[in-house]
Formats: sequence, structure tokens, C-alpha cells
Amino acid sequence: MSAPTTQRRDIQGLRAVAVVAVIAAHVTHVPQGGFVGVDVFFVISGFLITGLLLRETARTGTISFRRFYERRAKRILPAAVIVLAATVAASFALLGSAGGKGVALDALFSAFFAGNWRFAFEGVDYFAQGTPPSPLQHFWSLGVEEQFYLVWPWVMLAIVALAARSGWRSARTRRLTRTVIVAISLASLVWALVETRTNPTFAYFSTFSRAWELGVGAILAFLPALPLSLMLRRLLAWAGLAGIAVSLLVISESSALWPAPLALLPVLSTALVIVAGTHSPDDDLAYGPWILTNRVATYLGDISYSLYLWHFPIAILGVTLLPAGSKRYYLAAIALTLVLSVATFHLVENPARRATWFRWSGGRIRGITRAWAPVAIALGAVCVLGVAGIAGTAGLRGEAAPGPTAQVVADPTAPPADPEHVEPTECWGAGSMLHPEACAAVDLGAIQPAADALLADTGGAYACYNAEDAPVNSCTYGPEDAATKVALVGDSHAAALLPALWPQLDALGWSVDAYLGRGCALVDHVDGPTDCDQARPDINAALTSGDYDVVLTTSTRKFALDDADQKAILTQIRDAGSEVIVVRDNPLPTDEAIACASRIGASAEDRCGTDESVALESEHSLAAAADDLGMPVVDLTDLYCADGFCPAIIGNTRVYRDSAGHITATWATTLSRSLGEALGEALRDAMPAGS
Repeated sequence: MSAPTTQRRDIQGLRAVAVVAVIAAHVTHVPQGGFVGVDVFFVISGFLITGLLLRETARTGTISFRRFYERRAKRILPAAVIVLAATVAASFALLGSAGGKGVALDALFSAFFAGNWRFAFEGVDYFAQGTPPSPLQHFWSLGVEEQFYLVWPWVMLAIVALAARSGWRSARTRRLTRTVIVAISLASLVWALVETRTNPTFAYFSTFSRAWELGVGAILAFLPALPLSLMLRRLLAWAGLAGIAVSLLVISESSALWPAPLALLPVLSTALVIVAGTHSPDDDLAYGPWILTNRVATYLGDISYSLYLWHFPIAILGVTLLPAGSKRYYLAAIALTLVLSVATFHLVENPARRATWFRWSGGRIRGITRAWAPVAIALGAVCVLGVAGIAGTAGLRGEAAPGPTAQVVADPTAPPADPEHVEPTECWGAGSMLHPEACAAVDLGAIQPAADALLADTGGAYACYNAEDAPVNSCTYGPEDAATKVALVGDSHAAALLPALWPQLDALGWSVDAYLGRGCALVDHVDGPTDCDQARPDINAALTSGDYDVVLTTSTRKFALDDADQKAILTQIRDAGSEVIVVRDNPLPTDEAIACASRIGASAEDRCGTDESVALESEHSLAAAADDLGMPVVDLTDLYCADGFCPAIIGNTRVYRDSAGHITATWATTLSRSLGEALGEALRDAMPAGS
């Protein structure tokens, strides 16, 4: 994504192909492999920047880091910090304080080209699963590039200095430099192959797993102009374009071998196109396919950096205003991306690249010019907001939920509610499914939780959570003199039930010990690392000790666990004298349903939701195991779905926080009475008569 010293129209066209593919994939999700455009950019960048450095060493015998990094800063920073600042401002406006603070923190990392590591760690954060990506996530590729260029020029200079001291000829110096970049690229590729299998999220974002792609471009810069016929150049160029096209069609985000070895296809295909157009000044057989060298393609290549910067924030934030997948969304996203990119290129990129930012004298900065001011102001704003983001996101998981509270606590002796006469407050959330006719005409006002508070709507459910590689972390809730001692065990879906369970504990007479965490689903053991591995033996020992009257459990239906393992631990708990009650997991929403329900101005009339066949497609393996063993299973599915459809907004309440199926605390409170009554009934049915 760097500007060439001597512009090659075919390379500008390649940039256009890459950026159009990326934009199409992120806006329309077609083609599925459009994200490989970033890999095309990596190869181009490695080729152009290394060529620039080689020409400088040939001309001056050294590398001027002042000029190199000044050129990079003038090329990259102005447009980047303006997009960062604009995206943070838009995020506060559209996502609210909680969402805006998270994006501000992303912007801080991205401004210093460390966003790829930020997103690598976020990608393996369990609490980030199922949530939309950051509108700045695409800055990861800039981080990889700039980290590569923080090292590669110094390696080249070290070799040049060694050559000068040793009296080597330029040809020998060039060979050694080429050998080093080949070795670096091979090492990076080997690491990418390993990390793709062991930690694919890190492999996607890691500079170490991506450096080989820039390295391939750098290797091309060392190749001499090959004496190729025009026909062979055409064959190479079109073969390369065909390889890129195949990449767009066959590679997807779910590809198990991405980024390595599958990235070899777009990377080597890009290399073919570059080789086809590489020629010496006196070679009249230069070739670039018309599809790459026409005026539209080359102009899109010229503005490709701005297009890349703007498209992703617009695509991600656009769904807060317009329905994702609608024609209005497509047209607005593409039009706004084009308008902002053209303006940024002509008003920011070009002027900044040509301007004098610093006054130099004797190799030192003697002053700055006005050209630096807009960049400094925007960068300063990003830093201030980013620091605020660090402070603001620290306690996000424990924030209280806005909206309705539990309407009626469970009371087994109370008469059933009259379905034709309910208080309006009983129509929130699940209440509207219990009393559809009585609640049909009730105006509940604004939808809760608000779209900008959705991610923070946990109600403190995850405040007591087992951490990775840590001993058991357990918390106790309910009256101290409770008649029934209960253990609640499970993953984040079990934790999400706490806001529904807490209001019922006094009426049920329960004291609850919570054993919750990522991977803490009730099983005898789990193959593969989870955050609960260290704590699980002690948790299972407590559950099978016979100290609990009831063991209450649930887990996500998204991942089926081994049936034999689940039945083994369930049987051990029952044999120890404890009753087991399983809550069948809630239906799982689609990404489209969450985007629809999260949109500003969304309402129940928008029919945001998921077909029941899709939402319940994955069987809840834990509930199935309990059914087979004759253990009670509490099923609240009828409160989530009706007439073959599972809405994402029910009774003016947003049901889910994310597409991983984590329910909002606001929705959980509206389930409270139904859950309490179902648990009480299940326990009475399970207990022997007279006990």
C-alpha cells in the first residue's frame, strides 16, 4: 500500500483489484475470499519498498533512515490518523460510551501500528466472541507492514556496512542481502505453517506469520529483468490474475489452512503478475493487461490506500443505521467510501506527501511546519481518547444492566396469573410471550437495553469467573440459612442466567455456589485447552462430594461435548446423592439477527430474528444426555421462539448481546419468574414423595 517511486500502471491496477476485492467482501460478503486482497498488498509493498531501498544503496552506498521513515510517515500517517479520529468520534455517536471507548483503545494501538497484536489478543478473548469486529480491525495489516519496515531496512544497512568494511563488490552485497531475505521469508513461512495449526487467530494477525508475504515481494525486487517474450509475459500475467481470482472464490474465513499454506496461492499469483511486468529501461516488451492498466483501474490503485482506510469503518458502523444486506446499505457504504476516499486522496494524501513537514539543518530537526499541525492534532486526539478507552473498558464486564427488573419472584403457593389481566410492566421481554394477547396493545416505550449499552448489559453476571491457569474461583449467593444448597456450574451461558436466578433465591430457599468459566461446561474431562482445565478437577470433586442438594447446570449448544463424558459426570453427581437439573440452552441467533436488532432505531416491527430451524439446529448435548438419564430438564424455548421464528427483540427487550447467544441481563430479568417456577417444579418432581 506504499506509493511507488516509478509508477507501474500494472501494479496500480493490482492495487485496484486488491482493494475492490476487500471492499466487496466486507460490504457484500461476496466474494467470500475477498480478504486475500490484503495478501496482494503485502507482496506489492515488499516489492516496491525493497526496490526503493536497493536503488538508494546503489546510488549512495547507504540508506538514509531519516528520508526513509519521513517518506513513510508522510505517506501513511496523515490519512490514517484522520480516519482513526473520525472513526472514534463516529463510534461514540453510534455505539455509545462503552462501544466508543473500546474503539478508542483500538485507535490508540493502531496509531502506533500495533493494532495487529491488539486484535490478535482480542480474537482469542472469549468475551469478544460473537460480537461485531472493531471498525478499526483492518488496521492490523498496516501494523504488520510498518513492523516489517522497522526491521528490514536496518538489516539491509547492516549488510551494506559489512560489505563496505570488507571491501565487497556490490554484486556480492546484493547476493548476501537476497540470501538474508530468503532465509527470513522461509523462517516466517515455516512459523506460519506451525502457528496456523496451533493458534490460527494469532497466525492471522501476527507479523511473524505474515512477514514471508512481504518477503516474497522483497525477493522479486532482487530479480534481474528477465528476457521474456511478450507472449510469455502475457501468459504469466493472466496466470497470476487467474490465481488471484481462484483465491477469491475458494478461500474463506473458515478455511482451516489459512493463512498458511493457502496464502501461497494469492501471494505467488501476485508475484507472477509483477514478474510479467518487470523490465529493464531498454526493454520494449513491458506488458500489463488492459484490465490492470486502464484509467479506472489505475485511478482506483492511486486512491487504494484511502479506499482501504475508509471502507471498513463505514461497513461496520453502517449497520447501526441501515439494515445489513439491504440495497440502501450497499449503495450508502460504497458511495460514502468513494466520496471520502477521493477527498482524502486529493486533500490529504497528496498534499501531505509533497509538503515539507520539518526544517532540517546539519542533519537535525530545527523546526516544524504547518503541514504537521493537522496530523499532530488528530494524533493527539486519538491518544487522549485511547487512554480514556483504557480506563473506561476496565470494568465493562461488571456493569449493571439498565431496563426492567424481575417482575414477580417465584412463589409456588401463589395462584396462576390471569392471562387476560396483566400489569403493563409484566409485558417486558418474556412476559409478552407468556401473555401475547394481553400485551399486544401495551406500549412499553423505548427498547431496552439501548443499542449503545448492549455489550455492557451483563448485570455483573461474569464478575465471578474462573480464569485460565488459576485455581477454583467460586462465589456464594442467596440467604445464609437457605434450606437447599445448590451448585451452579457451566460456561458463559450458565453465568448469563445469574440475573434471572438471583431474584428467585429467597423464594426458592436456595443458597447457590457458582462454578463458572470458559470451558467449565459439566463434563468428566475435556480434550483440548480451556480456561477451566486447572479448576475442573476441584470443581468436579465438589460436585460429586454429596454436599449439594442440587446441581444446576447449562452450557452453550454451539459446541457439542462428548456424550459419554457428560453422562459419566452426571451419573457420579446423582450417585453422590445430589439432584441434577439441566437448563436447556437458549436458541442461537445469526449475525444478521444481531446486526438488525442492534441497529439504531430498531423495533420489534423490523422482525429481527432467526428461523427456529436455524436457531435450534445444534442440539444441546448436555440436555440430551440428561434426558437419556431421566434427569429433569428445564426448557424455556417457548419464551424465545413462536410460530417457527426466534425474535431478537421480544417485548421491547433485546434478547442477545452477541451472535454467540449470550443473553442480555435485561432479558434474563424478564425470564426470572418463569425460571424460578420451572426450577421449583423440576425439583419437586425429582424429589421422592414426602422428602
